Amino acid sequence: MKREVRKDQLTGEEFIPKKNSQRFATPQNRIKYNNEKASKINLERAFIDKPLHANRNILKQILENRTEVTIHREFLRGKGYKFPLFTHYDKWEGVNVPCIYEYMIIKLPNEQIKILKK
Repeated sequence: MKREVRKDQLTGEEFIPKKNSQRFATPQNRIKYNNEKASKINLERAFIDKPLHANRNILKQILENRTEVTIHREFLRGKGYKFPLFTHYDKWEGVNVPCIYEYMIIKLPNEQIKILKK
């Protein structure tokens, strides 16, 4: 009975698979291939992910263990918060407001900002 020969997706070397779904000659090749693939995706998204995570960390630091806080817009700006960045919108009192992950950013009068943790 003739065994199927496949090419490793990372190195191109030929191997005889031990399982039907095997795509790599060794587990190390599979791990390296998937790490390189994930690294490439992370690099492509870094221009938006890095500032988003920084914004989330700022909000997390300000709230500490609270679920709600009201602060001035300039305080956030001074912390390095980037206002145009958010992950999604959610409803608060019938109005769509921008959110960063689990935090709602609600604009109030007099440049006040209410931050709610959901």
